[in-house]
Amino acid sequence: MDNIKNSTQLLDKITELNQYYKYVTDHLLYDLDLSHSTINLIEIIGEDEMTLKQITKESRLDKSTVSRQMNALVRKSLVTKTTGSDKRFVYFKLNEQANETYKDYQTKLEDKFKNIVSGWTEEEAHMLTVLLGRLNRSMNNRMT
Repeated sequence: MDNIKNSTQLLDKITELNQYYKYVTDHLLYDLDLSHSTINLIEIIGEDEMTLKQITKESRLDKSTVSRQMNALVRKSLVTKTTGSDKRFVYFKLNEQANETYKDYQTKLEDKFKNIVSGWTEEEAHMLTVLLGRLNRSMNNRMT
């Protein structure tokens, strides 16, 4: 990929893909009355019970932002907030509604993409998966 023209074309296609992906996810989140940060925090917490410090570290966001977002999830009844026995730590855990909300989001996102690639052959879908995986690994290797 030494050719500047090929690199520029590839970057243009990645940018275009990112814009389409954002459009699809933005509309889906809007329909479900969710936000990107809600989904991100649900993915981070998963099945764990986590402190604000752990969530902050994992999300790479500042503490005040995470605190505000977590409190919003508590108000939406997606997360339970409990105080530790020594009162120094507060723990957050997803409840069943959060898990159902996330499953609903994932199912609808998957359905949208199945519809998008419905005319593709199995081989084309596999090839794209392999190439995207290779691109992700290359990007990760260059960033570390």
